[in-house]
Amino acid sequence: MKAMFCLLLMGLLLCCGNEAKAQTCTAAPSDMVFGSVSPISGAAVQGTATITVTCDWTLISLQPNAQVCLNLAAPSPRQLSNGGNTMQYDLYRDSARTQSWGSTTNGTTPISLSIAKPLIGTTASQSVTYYGLIAANQPTVPSVGSGDTVYSQNFSSAQTVLAYQYYLLTAPTCSSIAASGGSFPFMATATVVNNCNISAGNLNFGTAGVLKVGLSASSNLSVTCTNNDAYRISLNGGGSGNVAARVMQRQGGGGSVNYQLYTDVAHTQVWGDGSGGTTRVTATGTGNAQAMTVYGSVPAQATPMPGNYSDTITATIEF
Repeated sequence: MKAMFCLLLMGLLLCCGNEAKAQTCTAAPSDMVFGSVSPISGAAVQGTATITVTCDWTLISLQPNAQVCLNLAAPSPRQLSNGGNTMQYDLYRDSARTQSWGSTTNGTTPISLSIAKPLIGTTASQSVTYYGLIAANQPTVPSVGSGDTVYSQNFSSAQTVLAYQYYLLTAPTCSSIAASGGSFPFMATATVVNNCNISAGNLNFGTAGVLKVGLSASSNLSVTCTNNDAYRISLNGGGSGNVAARVMQRQGGGGSVNYQLYTDVAHTQVWGDGSGGTTRVTATGTGNAQAMTVYGSVPAQATPMPGNYSDTITATIEF
């Protein structure tokens, strides 16, 4: 009788210990990291991240299912920021990025999922994906200090509300689950990078019979750089390899014409690479296209044999 009493007591203690285990759910999110973003591209940027939800049951439970609601109470559309600078984006419940992630407290729709108690064990986990989209056509979003600049938004415990309810057959709606089950703070980030695009038009001096007087012409470079990004443009020496003494060669050979390129209409500052007394053009990007004028001059000189004369100049932008 004594041995049987000990066994019964042990069984009672084990039973009570399992029934005392709480039924709870938790959520562990990963941050939304968009990576590098170049606003001057004008393109939208997508991102994805996940939230892992874990629910626990008692060993014997009459409610083998859990309805979990992930509420994001921050207003939509949302903004990534760096100081007073902002970039428009939003977070979504669907891969098509048409259903904004919201919260029942705002009258919008949270992310929801149902998790079933496993056949073996008392814990089950499920991952759900949430989706991000940085809006297209934001060319004037700036960088800071001419360097890569991180934009972010922190979602605090007050803005991320986990709600859940265990049930037998019919899942409750998220709006009917009143009690909060904790929070799941996370962050969204994007890195605005400095970037520049440059294109050039031809500079044409036209047609001349003799070169007893000088010729002048101009053309434009089109430069688009990240807003607030400092940049510098150099022009090389072309076929002569000498920025201080540029030369156009006759197509097919047999002659040359001296010419020069300048940063100013008065032809006082030779546009080169900084060597030989030449200068480079410096400016700061706005996010929109900026026109840079190249002024050309052919000085009076001995006229070579007739033909087409040309040179190829390479413009290099540093940023």
